[in-house]
This record gives sequence, structure tokens and C-alpha cells, in this order.
Amino acid sequence: MSGPRLKVLMSTGPLKDDDNPYLQQLVTGLSEQIDVEPLSLRAALFSRPDVFHVHWPEQLYRANGRGKTIVKRALSAILLARLRARRVPVVWTLHDLASHEADRGVERLLHRALDRMVTLRIYLNESEQNDPARGVVILHGDYRAWLVENAIDISPRAPERDVILFGWLRRYKRIESLITAARDADATLTVTGRAIDADYERSLRTVATESPSTILDIRQREEDELAAEVLRHRLVCLPYPHMHNSGAWIYALSVGRPVRARRSPFNGEIVREVGEQWLMLYDGELTAAIVREALGRTSPAGLPDLSRRDWSTGIALHVACYRALAAAHGGR
Repeated sequence: MSGPRLKVLMSTGPLKDDDNPYLQQLVTGLSEQIDVEPLSLRAALFSRPDVFHVHWPEQLYRANGRGKTIVKRALSAILLARLRARRVPVVWTLHDLASHEADRGVERLLHRALDRMVTLRIYLNESEQNDPARGVVILHGDYRAWLVENAIDISPRAPERDVILFGWLRRYKRIESLITAARDADATLTVTGRAIDADYERSLRTVATESPSTILDIRQREEDELAAEVLRHRLVCLPYPHMHNSGAWIYALSVGRPVRARRSPFNGEIVREVGEQWLMLYDGELTAAIVREALGRTSPAGLPDLSRRDWSTGIALHVACYRALAAAHGGR
């Protein structure tokens, strides 16, 4: 029996065409059963939600430019005060264990205030690092159905190049180590995505000039172009030294490309789910030998089994959590 329609205020703002496919599928699926309100100036000041759902907390208090940042921090402080006064339950999806860029000053204070208000954490994986006393596991959904629904061609094709890394180009991912390792392995490499800051973009361009076999394409691609580009390569390599979650590996496996990544508690669980032929783990720093070894393996046939990551189950679990929290906190 379905309960009354709830209102969930989502921290990520109105959906955009270039938003993360995870977020697009989540909001679209939830909107069929509950009212999802995107965070905005008006919502921060006047919304009366049953639940507030946070994804990337740093988005609450970071903006481009000093003036916009000050305004955003002030609105976030008002929002948190209003939520606390009304005892609105707060759900936090842990995409990462911590922000990849350090919190300072006011950011740290706002983050601590938010952390104290969190009622339930949603873990996107089954890592041993999760605290079951503080949250629940709702596995990160796959992208296969979303790609098909958007008429994006993911049919099998013969690869033309060796290795690719795609997504946000951020300093913590240690992309320079991949460029160097691929060069020393005599492997062709494509690095594509948007850079998080201009200084890091310049750093990547400097390293890439020393590797003639590397294509550095710093821009956000359309989804059909990105899928085609991933399928042009034999292997996706993610050299992040610390990986807790990654939409990139899910995207890669959704289109049928194996992934090479560093061993972590999170990645170990994924290997047990999809098999070593799809997620190949390595220890220590990325080297040319590690790249060569992965490229020397026979590519797996078909597609990996991602059936545990169906979105209907994920959406139902989210809604069940919202309803339970709203009922426990005196909501509708």
C-alpha cells in the first residue's frame, strides 16, 4: 500500500542535460512516486520538505567567484538552520568518503553542521568501510538502460586504440601517472573530460607533450560521442590512488569495456560481483608493466552481469527510506 506523496528537497539543483547519468536516472525515477524539489534560492528560503537529500555536500557552499561563493554559503547556513528548526531528516549519499578538495574555514563549519544533522547515510557499494549502524546500502545503478533509452549506440565493435580515461579531470586521480605508464608501455592513450581547474589542465598538457601517443581532449563530450569514444579503446584505466566509488567504471562496464584500477576495499567487492576479467586490480603505483599486462589479456566477450544494479530496485529502496524517515520524524 502506497503512502501519501512526499516532498524531497534534492541538494543538486534543477536537472541539466549534461548532468551525471546517475543523477538523471535517480531524479527521473523518484519523480514518478514522490515530489522531488531541486535546491534553489527560493527553496533554500521557503521550501518545507519532508526529507532533505544531499549528494555532494561541497556543492552547497562552493561557487565560481568570491561573490557567488559568499551568497551560496549564506544561503546554505539559512537552509541548514531552517531544516534543523523543523527537524527535517537529512539523507546523505556518500559518493566519496571525503571531499577531494580540502574544506577550509567557513566550508568546514558548514560541513560539520551538516554532518551533525544527517539522519541516514546511503552507501553506493558494499565496502567493508561502510558503517551499517549509520546507513544502508543502495547499489549505484548501471547506465545500460539509460544509454539505450537515449538511443546511444553501444553495440560491440573492434577497438582502434589501447587505453582511455574519461570523466572529470581532477588532481586526486593521478592522471599524470597513467600518461607516463602508457607512454613507457608503448600504448596509445586518450584522456578526455573537463578539467576541474586551469592549473591542473596546464599540468596535464605539459605531461602529455612528452607522450606523442597520448591524445588529451579536454572538453565535455555529448553522451553518444563519449560512448563511441570509450568503445574505440580496448581498456579503461582508472589510476586513482584512493577509490571509494566511481561512475566511470560503471559506465565502462555498461558499454562492455574492461577496467584496470587500483585495489581498494570498494574495488575488491566489485571484482566479486563482475569477475576479474572485467575489473582487473593492481597493487601499488601504476607502471608500464601493469598497463602492458592488462592489454595482454584476452578481452572478455559479451557484457558483464550488472543485474544487481537495476534502477527499479534502487528507486524503491530510496522511497522506502524517505517514507520511514518522514514517519519517524513526525512527517506525513
